[in-house]
Amino acid sequence: MEQSDCPEMAEARRLAFDSGRLKILLELLLAALCGWAYAGIFEEVSLSFLAWFGLLPLLMFALGRRPKHLILPAFVWSYAWSLTSFFWLREIMWFIPFVLCLLLAVFPTLWALAVPFFFRNLLIPVKVRLDGCDAVRCFRNFNPFLEVAFCLALAAWWCILEWTKSWLFTGLPWNYLAASQWKMLPVIQICEYTGVYGVSFLIVTVNVSLGLFLKKLLSPSKSRVYCRPYALMFACALLLLSMIAGASLLKQRRNEYADPVFFHAGIVQPNLSQRRQANMEKAAEALDVCVSLSRALFQAGKARPDVVIWPETAVPCSYNAASEFAARYRTELFSMLLKYQVPFVVGTIFLERNAVDPEKIEIYNSALLLKPGRGVADRYSKEHIVPFGEYVPYSETFPWLARAAGMGRNLTRGKRFNPLELAPDVRAGVSICYEDVYAYVSRNHAKNGANVLLVITNDAWYPTSFEPAQHFANSIFRTVETRLPMIRCGNLDYSAVILPNGRIAGAPVEKDGVPDPAWRGRVSATLSVPVPRDPKPTFYTLYGDVFIGFCAAFLLFALALAVLNWKTEKDLLRAALCGSGDSSPASSS
Repeated sequence: MEQSDCPEMAEARRLAFDSGRLKILLELLLAALCGWAYAGIFEEVSLSFLAWFGLLPLLMFALGRRPKHLILPAFVWSYAWSLTSFFWLREIMWFIPFVLCLLLAVFPTLWALAVPFFFRNLLIPVKVRLDGCDAVRCFRNFNPFLEVAFCLALAAWWCILEWTKSWLFTGLPWNYLAASQWKMLPVIQICEYTGVYGVSFLIVTVNVSLGLFLKKLLSPSKSRVYCRPYALMFACALLLLSMIAGASLLKQRRNEYADPVFFHAGIVQPNLSQRRQANMEKAAEALDVCVSLSRALFQAGKARPDVVIWPETAVPCSYNAASEFAARYRTELFSMLLKYQVPFVVGTIFLERNAVDPEKIEIYNSALLLKPGRGVADRYSKEHIVPFGEYVPYSETFPWLARAAGMGRNLTRGKRFNPLELAPDVRAGVSICYEDVYAYVSRNHAKNGANVLLVITNDAWYPTSFEPAQHFANSIFRTVETRLPMIRCGNLDYSAVILPNGRIAGAPVEKDGVPDPAWRGRVSATLSVPVPRDPKPTFYTLYGDVFIGFCAAFLLFALALAVLNWKTEKDLLRAALCGSGDSSPASSS
């Protein structure tokens, strides 16, 4: 009797575990660990290979599960992934990443919630679904074309969510899946046509096809018939074709830019601490460091620069303020312009009277082009300003917001994307601060005639975290999208020259003969930049995010097909219930 009770007791214990709190807690812990690990695809951990299969835990959580049972583990995975990726925001205020990631986690969660719907209504035939849960669980003989459609639909949905994140609430296009592949040059070349989203599309397609293959292997089906992994074969072929196309584009663009203008950029990397509210002593130190490093560029025996570039707001003073220190700031710059006879690009705060209300002073985060004998020859003012860092949204309507969340000032948004003419045939499209992660900024500069990208930034807000490394990785994609070289001047580190294919061509410091943009310290150096004379605008420059339009069209097609199958199932169930009701004794009477 005891022996016969053992299997029943074991089954009872299993059912109790499956429905108990312990299983739920273990599942949530596993979801959090998997999300935490997947953040390792980004800098500075940089386990880029993990990107191609690290979505599998989230996918396997979602397959074969109802949305109401999925939402909590999916959100936990997404929150752990987002929090680990953006934990550097703690350096501003400790609570910011914990709050912000509540919103960022919504995007992967929405993606996961689409998985069971498409899986059931695209891949499982209506007849099998009508046979019950056991039939659905054991079914694995999926239609090959619908397998591929399933993978592509989920990849398209992920890209649409990334695109939405790029503009919603002013947008944060940071740490897309594609950013993990910035070193894989053959993979990222398709960005010339698809933007950064094309690489994310490949990554999700490979992940989903792998998950579908595992689903077939782990299926409890009694059939021993071998099922070919059609979706995985398609995904591998798509990745291979993309890399072949990337290698071809690398060769083609190298031939097109065979006769560039070699321009010499003097990079000043002062490695100054964040000193936005600096006292006079700190401001004077910043100016002295920048001037000293600039003069070092012109020492005997060094290559003479064609322009000297300072990072974003390295000197904590408005260039044209009416103060004694501002006057000294201008005097130092004019002295170097007169002595060296080369232009300077200086990141600084710039003041301007409002055209409508002269009593109102507008404050800009600007890049000034200073030329000998002319002073301020041109300027570009930052167009995409940072919410709650450089302005408080709706603060004019609700002044209490500025008092509660402001940082003492509201900057004015720049009004145009005007390249700065650094030299004959050298027109620089400037990005200030984190504008280089917004593709539309570089794209607009390229459309307006820029033939080189110039990034001036100041990551001193994050002196001990991996934010500068992630910033650099996200920035690289602008060169491939526009096929323009980039000059990058940072305050702390990541000053470099990047070629139009995304390869790092130079940095102020080399390690073992290789440019080391991650080197942090106080340095200035003259870097050679091959600038194309008359670059052809790329497909992405001309047409923008057309790829997202294709993703939306395919997603709608797959959604329509899934909804049609879902409706067919419901109609058949309704007909079966009505039929059984009509044949019952009660109905006949």
